[in-house]
Parts: sequence; C-alpha cells; structure tokens
Amino acid sequence: MAPHGRSGGILLGVDLNVFDIGAIDEGDFYVKFTLRCKTDGFKFVLYSVYGPAQLQNKQAFLAELVNTCSKETLPYLIGGDFNIMRRPEEKSSGDFDFKWPTLFNAVIESLDLKEIAMSGRQYTWAGPGDNPTFEKLDRVLVSTDWEDKFPRSMVEPRDRNISDHTPLVLNTGASTHQTEQRPFKFERGRLIRDGFYDMVVNIWQSESSGSSPLERWQNKIRRLRQHLRGWAKHTVGAYRKEKKSLLALLDNLDKKAENAPLSDQDINLKHYLKERLVLLLREEEIKWYERAKVKTLLEGDDNTRFFHLVANGKHRKHHIYKLENDQGVVVGDDHLKSHITQYYKDLFGTPDASEITLMEDQILDIPQVSPEENDVLISAFTESEVRTAVFQMEHNKAPGPDGFPIEFYQVFWNVIKDDLMALFSDFHREDLNLYSLNFGIITLIPKVQVATKIQQYRPICVLNVSFKIFTKVATNRLNNLAKTVVSPTQTAFMPGRNIMEGVVILHETIHELHTKKRNGVIFKIDFEKAYDKVKWSFLQQTLRMKGFSPKWCRWIEGMVTGGSVGIKVNDDSGPYFQTKRGLRQGDPMSPILFNIVADMLALLINRAKADGQIRGVIPHLLDDGLSILQYADDTIIFLDHDLEQAKNLKLLLCAFEQLSGLKINFHKSEIFCYGVAKEMEESYTDLFGCNAGEYPFRYLGIPMHHRQLLNSDWRKVEERFEKKLSCWKAKHLSYGGHLVLLNSVLSSLPIFMMSFFEVPKGVLKNLNHYRSRFFWQGSSEKYKYRLAKWDILCRPKDQGGLGILDLQLQNKCLLAKWLVNLLNTDGLWQTLLTNKYLRTKSLTQVKGNPFDSHFWKGLMHIKDEVLAKGSFDIKDGNKTRFWDDTWVGDVPFKVKYPSLYNIVRDPHATVAKVMATSPLNVSFRRALVDNKLVEWHDLVAQIAQVEMVEGSDTFRWNLTKSGLYSVRSLYLHLIDTQPPFRHKMIWKLKIPLKIKIFLWFLQRGVVLTKDNLTRKNWKGSQKCCGCNSDETIQHLFLDCPYASLVWRIIFFATGLTQPRSISHMFGTWLSNQYKKIRNLIWVGVAAVCWAIWRCWNDIIFKKIKVNLILHVIFRGTYWLRFWAQLQRDEQAKSVLSLMSKNIEMIALQLSNGGWKHIYPRLLRINGYDCIAKAKLEKKALSFESNGKEASRE
Repeated sequence: MAPHGRSGGILLGVDLNVFDIGAIDEGDFYVKFTLRCKTDGFKFVLYSVYGPAQLQNKQAFLAELVNTCSKETLPYLIGGDFNIMRRPEEKSSGDFDFKWPTLFNAVIESLDLKEIAMSGRQYTWAGPGDNPTFEKLDRVLVSTDWEDKFPRSMVEPRDRNISDHTPLVLNTGASTHQTEQRPFKFERGRLIRDGFYDMVVNIWQSESSGSSPLERWQNKIRRLRQHLRGWAKHTVGAYRKEKKSLLALLDNLDKKAENAPLSDQDINLKHYLKERLVLLLREEEIKWYERAKVKTLLEGDDNTRFFHLVANGKHRKHHIYKLENDQGVVVGDDHLKSHITQYYKDLFGTPDASEITLMEDQILDIPQVSPEENDVLISAFTESEVRTAVFQMEHNKAPGPDGFPIEFYQVFWNVIKDDLMALFSDFHREDLNLYSLNFGIITLIPKVQVATKIQQYRPICVLNVSFKIFTKVATNRLNNLAKTVVSPTQTAFMPGRNIMEGVVILHETIHELHTKKRNGVIFKIDFEKAYDKVKWSFLQQTLRMKGFSPKWCRWIEGMVTGGSVGIKVNDDSGPYFQTKRGLRQGDPMSPILFNIVADMLALLINRAKADGQIRGVIPHLLDDGLSILQYADDTIIFLDHDLEQAKNLKLLLCAFEQLSGLKINFHKSEIFCYGVAKEMEESYTDLFGCNAGEYPFRYLGIPMHHRQLLNSDWRKVEERFEKKLSCWKAKHLSYGGHLVLLNSVLSSLPIFMMSFFEVPKGVLKNLNHYRSRFFWQGSSEKYKYRLAKWDILCRPKDQGGLGILDLQLQNKCLLAKWLVNLLNTDGLWQTLLTNKYLRTKSLTQVKGNPFDSHFWKGLMHIKDEVLAKGSFDIKDGNKTRFWDDTWVGDVPFKVKYPSLYNIVRDPHATVAKVMATSPLNVSFRRALVDNKLVEWHDLVAQIAQVEMVEGSDTFRWNLTKSGLYSVRSLYLHLIDTQPPFRHKMIWKLKIPLKIKIFLWFLQRGVVLTKDNLTRKNWKGSQKCCGCNSDETIQHLFLDCPYASLVWRIIFFATGLTQPRSISHMFGTWLSNQYKKIRNLIWVGVAAVCWAIWRCWNDIIFKKIKVNLILHVIFRGTYWLRFWAQLQRDEQAKSVLSLMSKNIEMIALQLSNGGWKHIYPRLLRINGYDCIAKAKLEKKALSFESNGKEASRE
C-alpha cells in the first residue's frame, strides 16, 4: 500500500512455498491477505495495519477496523503499528490520554480479539532525543478461533538498530520442541465415566509383589499409571469421534422429528444419545477447568470455552522464549533447559563451609520443646490424622512427577488407606526410605511482568503427593507447638497469629517516630532466594537448640534432604538432580521450617540488645524497645540512632549470612531515618550499601506512610481490578460466571487493605463501579441494561439479593475485629496500642483525636457502634464503663435509666471506679426524688450480686451463640434488613448458577421482554412475534399460545397444572407438594422457562426456522437431563431423567396431528378466541422471524 507522504506505507509479503493466496484486499489503513496453509489446509486472514499518527484520523482508522473485521468468517490476525496505546503502563513517561486507548479497547472487546503477549520487552517505539519517551504502539491481535489453532503463540521482539520501531516476530508455537511422551496425569474428569472407579479399584487391589510396603506401593502406582496411560491412549481419539457422531445423530433425529413422528426406537435412541453427550461435555468442562486452574468450578454452567482461553493464556504467560545471561541471549528449548538446569544445580548445590557456628550449649534464652511435646511429635501415626492431612490439601493443583493429584487420594481413600498407613508405620520405625518418594518438578513462575533473566522467576516445586502427605502430617504436628518455639515478632504461617499483626506494629511505629520526632532507623531487608539457600546443617542445629528430640530431627532430615528435582521448561522436564540445600517452595513443611531458621536472627538481635550492642526504638511503648519484625523472609529491623550500633548490626547480619546460608541483597534493601538520624541518612546508606526509602513503601502488600493515605495511594487496588478485568474473557461467561468471579476474586482484591484501613468513599465508589460493570457487562466496554439496583444485588440471598459483598460494610466488620481482639487478647501489637493510645484509660473510655494514626482513626470511628453489639463479663471492672457499656442485663444503664444518666456527674466512669466504695461511688448534679430515686434503688439492686475478682474484663459478642466475634455475624446484622425472601429455595436447587440468576430475574419481573425494554427507552413494537399480543413476562412464559401448549404437554406428561401467573408460580403453586419433590419439580420448571426464553431469542435474533413447540420441549428436556447429573441423590437423577423422557414422548405423539385436539380448548382457557385458529396452527408448526427485534441484553 502506497504511503501518505512519509508515513502509512505497508509492504506485505508471503512465502508461496508455504501459503496459497486466496484474495487480496486493501483499505485506507490496512492490507489484507486470505491465506491457506499448504501443510494442513488451514485458512485464515492476515491483516497488516498502519494506524494514523494524526489525531483527526484515528476515529476513521478504528471505524474501518470494526467494519472490516466484524464481517470476517475465517480466523484472522491483525498486526502492525496501531499508533494507539492500550493502558498507562505502555508509556514510560509523560501524560497519558485515555480517550483513544478507551476506544481502542472497546474495539478489541467488541471484536472479541486477544492480544498476543510480547516477551522480553515492554515498549516497541522510542521517541527522539537522549532521554526518549518509550511507548508500545505495535502489537498483534488475533481472533479466538485463530487462538484455538495456535494456543502457544508469542510475540518476540527483535533489535531496533537505527529504527524508532521494534520489529516483531509472531511465533505460533507450532514448531516448538515436543517431548517424546507426554507425562502421565490422572484426569479428574474421567471419574464420572461409568466403570472407571471400579476399574481403578480392581487394578489397585490385584495381587502386587514386593518385600516391603514401599515396594508394594510403588508397584501399585506404577501398574495403575501404565494401565491408565494405555487406556487413555485408546479413549482420547474415541472420545472425539463419539462426540462428533453423537452431535450428528442428534441433529438428524431433530430434523426427522420436524417432519414426522419419531418411532419408539428413535425416541429411545435419542434419550441414550443425549445422556451420553451430557457426560462427554461434562468431562470436557472438567478437563479444561483443571488446566485453567480456576478456583471455583461452576457446575453445569458451560464454561468450557472460558476455561480453555484461561488455560491458553496461562500457558503463554509461563512460556520462556529466551533468557539473558552474562554471555548474551539463550534461545531454543534445549539451550534454555540446559541453562536453567545448571543455574538451579548451582543454586541448590553444596553451600560454602561456614567459618563460624553457634554454641549449642547456650540455650537459656531459647524457648524449649518440652519432653511431653516431644512425645506427641514422635508418637505413632493414626489413620485419622493422616486422613485429615489428605483432605486438608487443596484441590485442582498440579500433581507431582508420578501424575497422581490429591483428588486421587481423596476419592480412593478407602481403597488405598491400608497401603498408605503401612508406609507411615515403616516411617515411624525409621524403616522407610523416603528418598524413593521424594521427587519433584520445579515450575518457573515469573515474578515480574517482563522476565528476561532466570533470577526473575520463582521456582515452585511440585512434589509427589505421596511424599507431601508425610510432610503435611508432620507440619500439622509441628504447628501445634510452633508458637512456643518461634518469637512473637514472626507472624508468617503461624496458627493463632495474623499476618496483619506485624503491619499494625510497623504502621504505628512509623507514625510514632514521625509525629513525635523521635530518633530511629528502620531497615527493610531483602533476602536473595531465601528459601533456596537455607543450610540444612543450620536447620538441624536450630532444631537441636530448641529442644527437639533426636528422632524428630532425623525425621525432618529425611524429609528435607535427599530430594531429587527436575526443571520444567516449556512443558518438557530436564534431568533430575539432587539438592544439597534449601527448602522447596511447594512443600507444606517449608514455611514453618523457614520460620524456625529465621527466628535465630531474632535471637541474635535480642542477644545483641542484652549485651548493649544495639538498641531498639520506642522503648517508652514496648519494654526494651522494638528491634525486629518478621513475616517469613520479609524482615524489618529497628535501630536507635547510633552509627556505632549500626556497625554492630551490619556485623551481626553478616554473621547470620554465614550461619544460615541466607544472603541479604543490601543493594535492594532500604533505610528510613527519623529525627536526628535523618541528618545522617547518607552515612547509614553508605554503611549498609542500600538506598534511602521513599513513602509510601509497601510491607506485605500494604502501603506504609506516617500520614493518612490519599485516594491516589489506593490506585494500586484499582489497577489490580483493571488488570483482572482486562485479562478475563468474560464474554464467554454467563451471569453465573460473572457472579462467582466477582465474589471470589474481584471482591476479595481489596480485602487485605480493607482489613487495616478505613476505605475512602471515593475509592469505594470506584471499586463498586468496576464490580457493577463487570457483573452486567463482563469485560465488555459495551453498555448493557442494569436489571436491578446495586444495593439490591448486595443484599444476602435470603433477603432477595445476589449476595454480592457490600465493601463498605465489610470494611467496618474487618476493622471491628481489631477492637474485639484488643479487648480480649494479649500480644505485642495489643501492648503497643494500649501504651500508645489508652495509657491509663480503657478502650471504652478513650476518644479519637486528629493526630492519631490512619489505622487508629478507623477504629475510633466504629468503636461505639461495635461495643454496643456486645457485653462485658466483669472481673476487675477496669475495662468496662458503668453507664455506657452493657454488663448487667441486655442494654447499658444509660439506655435503661436515661433520667439518671442525664444528671450523673461522671457518665464515663468505669465499673471499677463506681464499685470501689460502698455505697457506690456515684454523684448526681441534683438530688434523687420520686421516680429517679426508685430507678436508682432498682439499679443498685441489679448489681448487688456482682462480685469483683482479679483479672481483666472480657468482651462477649452478643451476635453469636459462642460469644466469639465473627465478621459474618456483624455483616449480616449491619446490612439493611429486608423481609425474608419467599423464594430463597431458588438458591438451593441443584442447577447451574446462571439459571438460578435467570429465575431471580424472572421472579423480580425484570427479564427483558418488550414491555421492560420499552421502559428502558427502547423504541420498537411491543407485540409478541407469535400472537401479536403485548409481550410481557406473564404473556411470554405462560399466556402465549406457544407457552400454553408447552405447559399443556407438561400436564399430560406429569400431571402438573399450569401456574396462573408468575407470582403464583413462585408463590403457592407447589405448596401442596413434598419439599423434596417440590425441588425436583422446580428443576424442571427452570428448564422449561429457560428453554422458552432461549428458543424465542434464537428465533428472533438468529432467524432460525423451527417447529417452535418441539424446539422448546427438546431443548428443555436436554437441559433437564444435563442437570440431573448435578443432583447428588441417585433417585433424584432417575426422577428427572424419567420426567424428560415422558415430556418428549408426549410432545412427539401430539406433534402427529395432535395439536388440533388441544388447541381449541387451549384458546378458550386463555382467552384467545379472537385469533384465527388456522393462523396459530400454522405458526405453531413453523416459525421464522424477520430478526428486527431489540437486544435482550
């Protein structure tokens, strides 16, 4: 294509040895080739585009793109210089104009395009000058069917040389290295196949040779794997052929039924074909669910397409095309595998010998494991605790090298438990060689958006589940006493400790140092490959010094050492090698063992403090000052301002490196100085070789600042929303899929920060905008009708909502937990807050002030509201206010006796102060007479039996039976209480979630029939396409002759009469049925209503020509048969299957001239005498619309 001046020209070439050219087309901004691949006959369309740089031409470019691509029927890809960015991170500096990116993203979404990720570079264009602006203007977009053909595609950048643009190469992944044999994997979807479970049981229980439990176990696993591999090899091809054959046969039967009644043989065949197809489709959905690693499976919700796209996207993200090293660039799978394997061999190799060691007899300051605790640790293993460990392990995780995931152990627990317990018995006697099970595959997960070096990947070791069960059982035992042997400053993976406790301490310390202008230094340490560098000898030394028994130490040594791992690179695993150090990420025991190792740093710092070598900060708030906080390898060290002491700390850290094997990245660590120390900040940074930190900095994902966070500081949370929405192909999800992802992912994204800070209203508004848009529109930019207000959606399901989380209320409930814990528990953070804010007062007495921290202000805003939901159990009375708090009866005295409260001199006095004397230490501004005197005597009588004892008052939560606080109890109490939802049985039905939501829409009367569309300013005919009456919900689903005929067929098949109205349907219609039968009938009703809705939409929008009645009946019974598989009770499955067969049989019999026998009566019953019967009969048998109708979305 010729250029316009000095820009806009396109040169597109094709290798005719590889492709045949079918057609060539040219537009103002593109050149298009229709190509056919000579090797496999694959046809696709290739667009090369050159977007205009001039703003006035961009709209024309996007319009041309939409007009051209929307007409494509073949798979296609579009590549070139679009001259438009998509998001702010695609520009290195300068202002970002959202106008064109927003339109561009809307175009991409409307065409359902996917951008192929680019590896190794962030930008594709460089501006002029020595410090140019970089932007991403070039990209490759593909249609979803093109992605299906080449799911492993990746865009690879090349060197720019003197050009301002980076050349891009699209690698389809079709010619990448293939393994000789795909690794075996136990497919969960096969469990639903008839006979599969019994086949596995028979193979496992058949006679197995072996002189030990381990040999017999390995022989059984090996034999089962070999059998399943061969079985799968023969069934995969047969599955595809069977599915194709089933679809073809069903299509032929449908066509046959439209012209003549089906014979009994054909009907039985159709039933069998549908039941078989349902199972195959369900298995396919489970397969892609496993590959997508999506947390929640939407049963029966038909999300296979979504799972497929997610799985492909994750595969592309984890694919490594090249890596940089000191010698240059490594490319090619074999070279990459060699390079990566050698890197990890060196990383996990023998550590350097340490020149220093700890004196193991110096243990007076180290908490010890008691003899009784050691006896519990090494006691015999029970079947119950092993089973608990097995069923605690998370579903849908990749299996180890043997291919058997945790689901195999859970499903076949009763079959394999005896063999597994025999292994544990040998292990307890120390007769089991765990090395035979201790194998793992290391999978590399990128830690940054564009990973170019192997150091930028996180190695996650996927171990054999048979080995992980041993470490999981041991971890459960160790967790029971972890708190006694690990310092309270360590909060990671510790039962009873909260990740946020360290955040509270750090936040309040920063606030105290800044606002009180106190001297101090905060050192934020970055460990290099922390888990991977732990010395095993130091781990053993630490265990011995903490008092663990020799047998337990040997068990731990057997689990940690001797493991063999291979590195998985682009679906191919390298050779196995033995590790010599490190704790594998992916082993259940690694976190607690790392805590035990890292705890020795806290020990060394405490010893240095005791010797006067270093001092902590805020000693006026915490005894001996605060010196260290740890969350696994996230470590913060606090130091009083003193350069000499800083040198001592540097020496101590270097010693810890030698001891433990851990290495500190001083150049990635940060220093924060306060008070006078700020003037010597450069001296501190030079000493530690680190940078001076900037605010806000993040600790455990929470932004830390001495001031209150601004709305702009919450931008990271909003960006995470945007990122999630941009990568989800929600167009392929139903409302049910939207709801699940919204509740399980979107609503949980801000929870971490919401549990610490009070969220600004502006931020909440933005987050609710994202969530509302996602529920109604998915990831589409196209506006869709909102069928209910957002506050209604946020109601609990039993109050007529969809159960979407109300973030503002959840924020309040999460903060309330801190208040309750502050009242009832003891710990480091409680001591800090008490000394900082309460001093001599109780929490009930303290008030907020403008100089409080952001965290404390949030607590003070909700304090009175939270305390009103509980009562105090009195001991010494110092925490409880006599008048304001509930401690006798159900309400505070200020509520019960307001006339006394209004004249008391000290309304906020504590119970301890009031009851310190006899008579009570209470004075009033006026003398008590008449009713007031009576009330006072009544009050005194109520508290006469209260006895003061030693100890602190405890706060009892009145919204739970146990008296313990729960976030859920407060949330349900605070949310606007609505009358109980009469139709909450909708949510109990075993049907897909999208159908439940459809029924919810139907019950609320918001389904987009034409009358509802008109209320939303749609312009068009309100008449029903079938009978020319006004189209309403009542009409479409019940009163229309077509709907009435469907209900009449159901009556003949089941004896179920037609409901009079939608309100009758959801009201008393089935009240005389047993609950179990009523729920099964509702499954059928859901299938009928959904079929009516979908069939009418097919006719209107897809312009199909069908026998409408049979179309509704067959589609409804298909879904009914599909949903029968979701029922847990076998009898329920049989009832629904029989119901679908009877309905189909009656429909087919009536279709053979039977309409005329029931139509006249049908018309009289429903009042359609004015409509010509002949016209109706003609339309009932064959219907074709003109397609000129409104969108139902």
